[in-house]
Amino acid sequence: MRRGTARGYLLDGCLAVLVLLLVCLIGLWVWLATADDRAEAKARADVRSAAETRQERLAGAAADGVLDDSEIAQVFPQGKPAHGLVGVERQGPELTVTAELLGIGPGGFLAGATLVTGCFAFGVALDGKSGPAVTVRELAVETEPQSACTAAGVPTPSVRPGEHPTSS
Repeated sequence: MRRGTARGYLLDGCLAVLVLLLVCLIGLWVWLATADDRAEAKARADVRSAAETRQERLAGAAADGVLDDSEIAQVFPQGKPAHGLVGVERQGPELTVTAELLGIGPGGFLAGATLVTGCFAFGVALDGKSGPAVTVRELAVETEPQSACTAAGVPTPSVRPGEHPTSS
């Protein structure tokens, strides 16, 4: 086939369109293949944000120097599939609140939201001088088998694609 003819230009155009279509299909395939990881990462970011919010609310509840169980229960309501408040350990003016929190990410292809749970320990020091100091750390249930989330029967942190938080 000779260059510069109508048939030559048509063949070059068709090849260019086919190559462009192939590149688009490969890009779409890669995007779909990594969608679950992106959804889980957003859900994990949401659970960390929920922990930070609860840390602030816990500090606000303890601002008067007293933190009773009803105030703690208001900060950590029970929910599904996360258990919310799991346990409270008091040691003098300090206490540790353990809670399982829920993070919600976008759903996958033809699926509902991606749900991630995480177990957190909130340390509260009620020293009375400079106000309450609240620290938070995530408990890794696999490496901390004696954590309160494990003792309470809370399952290992997991991702549940396609499940909606209001479903049981």
